[in-house]
Amino acid sequence: MHDPNFILFLDAVLAAWTAFDLRRALVTGRARLWLGGTATREHQPGRYWWYVYSNWAVLAFCAVIFVAMMAWPNFFR
Repeated sequence: MHDPNFILFLDAVLAAWTAFDLRRALVTGRARLWLGGTATREHQPGRYWWYVYSNWAVLAFCAVIFVAMMAWPNFFR
């Protein structure tokens, strides 16, 4: 496996990118979807909130990985 510092770096990059994307979606009320197009709070609330909750799930996953790496340094070796 890779060096634990590299995994922590990738985890931090993913968390920062997701947090930026989540903030942008919440402030503007518009979410860019992976397969093109956008979902808005007003016109497509189901798809929009699915996107927002998915971002929260990714942030939670990043937090779990970070805690696991801090508690058990050889977790991913």
